[in-house]
Amino acid sequence: GVEAPCLQSLSAALRRRFPLTFAMLDPNGPKLQLGRVLARSAGAGTLSEFLLGQPERVSRRTTSEPGSHRLPEVVMWGATLLTAACMSAINFFSLMVIEKTIHHKFRLMQRVIEAFGVGMGIVVLTLVSCSYALLCATMIMWLAPNCGGSGLPENKCYLNGSRMPSLFTWRTLIVRIFTSILANAAGFPVGREGPTVTIGGNLAYLISHTMAMPFVRQWVDLSHKVSMVIVDEERFAHATRINCAVGGACAMAMLFNTPIGGLLYMFEEVSPASWPIELTFRAFVGTTICALISYWLLSLVNKEIREFVIFAWLPEDKEWSVHDMPVFVVVAAFLGAVTAYHTRMMLGVARIRKQYQSRRKQHKTFVIVETVLYCAACAITSGLVSLVSQCRKPPRSNLEYVQFNCPVGEYNPVASLLVNTSHSSVKLLFSGNNDGEILYRSSAVAFVAYFLLNVGLAGLPVPGGAFTATMVLGGLFGRCVGAFLREMGFQVAVSGVYAVVGASAMLCGFKQMAAAVVLIVVQCVNDFNMTPVVMLSVSVALAVNRAINERGHDEEQIERKGLPYLENEVPPGLDVCTASDLLDDLPAVAQLPPHATPECVERALEATDKQWSDFPILEGRTCVGVITRDHLLATLEALRAGFSGNSAQCLGSSCRATPLAVGARSNTPLSAPSSPPHDSETSATLSATEKARRVDAMIMARVASGLSMEGVENSPMPDHTIPLDRIMDPTPFTIVEDMPAARLYSLFAKAGERAACVTTKAGEFRGIVSRGGLIVAARQRATQARS
Repeated sequence: GVEAPCLQSLSAALRRRFPLTFAMLDPNGPKLQLGRVLARSAGAGTLSEFLLGQPERVSRRTTSEPGSHRLPEVVMWGATLLTAACMSAINFFSLMVIEKTIHHKFRLMQRVIEAFGVGMGIVVLTLVSCSYALLCATMIMWLAPNCGGSGLPENKCYLNGSRMPSLFTWRTLIVRIFTSILANAAGFPVGREGPTVTIGGNLAYLISHTMAMPFVRQWVDLSHKVSMVIVDEERFAHATRINCAVGGACAMAMLFNTPIGGLLYMFEEVSPASWPIELTFRAFVGTTICALISYWLLSLVNKEIREFVIFAWLPEDKEWSVHDMPVFVVVAAFLGAVTAYHTRMMLGVARIRKQYQSRRKQHKTFVIVETVLYCAACAITSGLVSLVSQCRKPPRSNLEYVQFNCPVGEYNPVASLLVNTSHSSVKLLFSGNNDGEILYRSSAVAFVAYFLLNVGLAGLPVPGGAFTATMVLGGLFGRCVGAFLREMGFQVAVSGVYAVVGASAMLCGFKQMAAAVVLIVVQCVNDFNMTPVVMLSVSVALAVNRAINERGHDEEQIERKGLPYLENEVPPGLDVCTASDLLDDLPAVAQLPPHATPECVERALEATDKQWSDFPILEGRTCVGVITRDHLLATLEALRAGFSGNSAQCLGSSCRATPLAVGARSNTPLSAPSSPPHDSETSATLSATEKARRVDAMIMARVASGLSMEGVENSPMPDHTIPLDRIMDPTPFTIVEDMPAARLYSLFAKAGERAACVTTKAGEFRGIVSRGGLIVAARQRATQARS
């Protein structure tokens, strides 16, 4: 298609308009060069990058539309597949280590019980568990304090569109992987789901950062001596959030052996308003690849996935009738209320513990000791409570129970539920073939003990989630009800069916999810005939829970921690507001001109705290752009490097000084800049070649971004000033001051806008509404409306 008449006409027109550009092109075939441009213009490159045959180097920053990344498909799919493969490897490693450590702990405990008695067995169990807890808490407090907890609230905020500095790093990834293993080996009443989802997001972010960064950077010339690299943060953030969601979906797909369940879980976690269209197929492929690789890795060591997931591989009795429906409704309604107060109790314990810990002088040491002591309390409580249960004869179901203090061939029902992993406990509770093997008294005692231990854990630096823990709690209560009714002579379904009803009710109330809970629970029991029952349980429990708690546990944590999260729906209290009511408290010194002195920029940064991320650029009373704090910091550092005789390569707020580039055009990739000539070249050479290249690059960049050409050739930079107009976002989102807050809110929550300039009807600047400021205002108005 290169020789097509339309392309020839376009080539001739561009040749007449930009003779200098075509003089710099390959003389062997300008048509072929132009064809390359048109074929790749929809990818990550821009017009100037491919016309000049080098990384994009412009005199003004170019921008793209929000909600798009415009990266090559090979980059996005490469990140997706690599994330899936790496998550499979991480999960395989975690499973093998957890299996070995837990098997060693329980085998050692059982040997000591048989040799020295149950008292010494509990002591050994406590010591081994405390050693794991000590290592876990020490790694978190001294290496990565933000790894304490599931990480789901912070991960949810990032997927929502907010900036979360220091959340995803190599250190946090490694620490979270090992501490998640240690927390489960220590016997805390937690599961792997929350940390593993965060690990998936962390891994996907780092992979995307490596693969996407070369495509979202461009050189911007601040002066004839100083150049810097600008990162298109919106494109980069959009690409990384897509892959972070894929990583989270892969995590859930592996843990429950349900690829579709993992996709649906992340869909509800991200919310439909923030779910990009392309993410559905990427998550579908990613979870599929992740599951297949997991099967293959386990086959290498002669293991099967059934050993590590909650899944009923054999046919079980899961029959139910309409006579069970009233009891199902009562159980679901009761657990919907229980899980609401369970959430409140966890949040209250966490708040009290944080207040108490903050008053201690040796804060880190105190928290580590407290974590180890609580681990000891969990082990001792589980052991002592198990002693109240009577030993039972060998089971008919051939399921794995815990012997504990019983003779050889018998088992302890309570120990099988408490002195065990959470996944193993859920398997016993959900089974339809072990009816009568766990009495209602055993389930009731285990429910009370596990409930108190799970609530008391809140606020400690333990990287665990409550997904499986709430399934255990609901399963214990449901099993208790079903076993009690059958022991009283009622003709009802087996107690395993009631355990499924209770687990789904407790889980959906804790997470305030519906579809994902139904699919995951039904997949666990491997019986789609249970779907109507599970859906009924989820509907009733979620209705009751929402009548008590407005939000789920993760959302409540976001609210109490003050994390930047924008609700999908307009909160109450904003309906009567306009854009002028939501303006940020912007200091006058933070309103910068297009060309500002370094002192002016420094004063603007000092006058605002680090949470302030966007600054308006004003020309008179007109807002001509918006610039971020990171770009201002990077610019100052670039100028310092430039004044010392170097040019700076700045990424975000960090710079790396490189030899000054004058009068030369490098053809090396941006990720590995070469060392161009120094200032030994004459100023005549600079004016003859470099200025021409700069003007031409600016022209090409503005053609690529659709900007006008007026004043490009004659726009010199004033001396001793910073050309902020070259690195700002030149197309800020602008709204009038009387726009209803509901319309403004939707633009931020659903379109992903970071900041908006508010003007009068005459176009004069009134202020700025930032994402962070809108979040604070929405929470304040919602609190006032509720009160």
